[in-house]
Amino acid sequence: MRALMLTILLAVGLPMIAQARTAPSDDWGDVPVPASAIVRLGRDARGNETREITYAGGVVARQWRDGSGRPQTVMEDRSGHGAVLCLREIYVAVREGLDICRRDGDEPLRRFMDESLDQIDDFVVANSLTPITKDALRATEETRLKKQRDDAALRGQEAQAKICGGGDAQRMLGGLRSASLDKLRAELAAALSVPRPPVSNPCM
Repeated sequence: MRALMLTILLAVGLPMIAQARTAPSDDWGDVPVPASAIVRLGRDARGNETREITYAGGVVARQWRDGSGRPQTVMEDRSGHGAVLCLREIYVAVREGLDICRRDGDEPLRRFMDESLDQIDDFVVANSLTPITKDALRATEETRLKKQRDDAALRGQEAQAKICGGGDAQRMLGGLRSASLDKLRAELAAALSVPRPPVSNPCM
């Protein structure tokens, strides 16, 4: 399954790099630190201040100060179950592909993707470090799906058929169309089995 997800990741062009973000320059920024988190302060080899926050479930925030003293943050999932926001991004991309590259016999897979995204969104809402609603998550999914539909309509049926029959779409959808849905359900259940903050890194 991991190899299949990596193929999908490459096909949809998702970034495979750690997503560092700059926090406000005062203190360590706005990274949430719940009471259950473990915080370790230190210094790197250059003497710059560092902070590591370990959250329940195996997610870690690494922070350091750059040359100007501004803190930077990278959130990483070290649970062994995968970064949930990366998984969600892949599932959204697959769902888009199934919508614009329709094929007879896809309905069970489409239902599975809808059910899976519903479970993932429930997980994100329940475990996010900052409040987010399911409606907000659904809105982003619908916006992306509408854009894909609009782009497909502009390209026309013939051009879209070539895209759907081409390399990227085939790599993204081909393996899933032949996969066992029971196995996919079991793997998703395992990925969501440990409550933890949903983050994007590492993305496969």
